[in-house]
Amino acid sequence: MAWLEEEWGGDDESVLVYFKGTGLAAMADGLSAHDRPPFAYGNGTAPGDWGVIVHHMFNPSCGDFDEIDYRELCPQGAELMVFVPNPSIAQAHRPKAYHYKDGQISSCIDYEGPDYVGDYWPNKMASLITAAGLDHENETYEEQLTQLICDHLGLPALDRDTITVDRDLVASYF
Repeated sequence: MAWLEEEWGGDDESVLVYFKGTGLAAMADGLSAHDRPPFAYGNGTAPGDWGVIVHHMFNPSCGDFDEIDYRELCPQGAELMVFVPNPSIAQAHRPKAYHYKDGQISSCIDYEGPDYVGDYWPNKMASLITAAGLDHENETYEEQLTQLICDHLGLPALDRDTITVDRDLVASYF
């Protein structure tokens, strides 16, 4: 995912979260309560617009390798789009993306099978993804799928000039 290549993007164990209907402080506090303090965030998000926050996937200093239940960070009226670029580094899986609305997961998108709809993993975006006809063997497939999701939800492009990074926190993880 291209944002990982940005100076502020962290590494392939970073998670990018877009949020709307909840504030930056609430997201930062919620992530910190799960031992995943954000190391980067967007500035100046107007109410009703999408904000952005970046945090580490795990916290090895606490021995914490569990996933976060983002439903807890998505109150009624809120919406989250979570991009996990490398959910299993050891097994080299493709990215995953999760869409939450009003405290519920509405789509779990596995980049290895993005049109899959399972009994336990809803995917309300499956028909959109299928209709797009993306070629998963194309070298830009991941970027194309990410762009499709972003366009569908109206997620803003990331602007490095509006991203604040806590470099000390980033360094503390390595």
